[in-house]
Amino acid sequence: MDDAMLPEAMAGEIEAIWSRLQQSGLHCVSVTSATPDEGASKVAAALARRSVLAGETTLLAEIGATKPTLGARLGLVLQPGVPVRVGADGFSVLSVPANAGGNWAEAGYLGWQMASWQRDWSMVVLDTAPLLGAQPAECISGLQVAARAPTTLLVVLAGRTKAETVREAQDKLLRAGGQLAGVVLNDRENPSLREEVERELGRLARLAPGLVERLRERLRRKAPKPGGPPA
Repeated sequence: MDDAMLPEAMAGEIEAIWSRLQQSGLHCVSVTSATPDEGASKVAAALARRSVLAGETTLLAEIGATKPTLGARLGLVLQPGVPVRVGADGFSVLSVPANAGGNWAEAGYLGWQMASWQRDWSMVVLDTAPLLGAQPAECISGLQVAARAPTTLLVVLAGRTKAETVREAQDKLLRAGGQLAGVVLNDRENPSLREEVERELGRLARLAPGLVERLRERLRRKAPKPGGPPA
């Protein structure tokens, strides 16, 4: 599985989510957001990777995207609804765009497919379109997918998504019959602790240049190596 798809900084959160799924006995989860570009696809990919590392046969399915990206991220050409195996570790992917048409537009077909996927893979992670926003009737909506999944994770982009927007998405999901497993807070746009420390050191540089340089050298020694885990 391509590590470039995955947010390593979220390892702790992904581990907690994985443990909760294992305790619940659930083998299919929808990962969505209230609005676009909140990081749901990366969380879904990270969760799929955790499943693969646990030895589970895993399907990562991108469902209902108006602009599918999963194939491009993996360097694959994906035909709508056709699973493709990636590597030799039981990991497969498929993509069904919002405008796939055909049987995908029928109310019960998506649920039937989910049941089929759960028979063929021991863990199914659904990368689902956002819950809010208008969608043509003939297209697959994120709400349709999340409402039929056994459980759903709602990804929220910290510092951008308003609380009322999150509540609206939660209410919409629950009214549609969906089950909410929890909310994942994505800190992508907030500064990291290292960035905050560097900023404060810059303010002290004139007063104590020697001390600041020693502290910066310690930060550099603790920085992660390329391809390694974060410090």
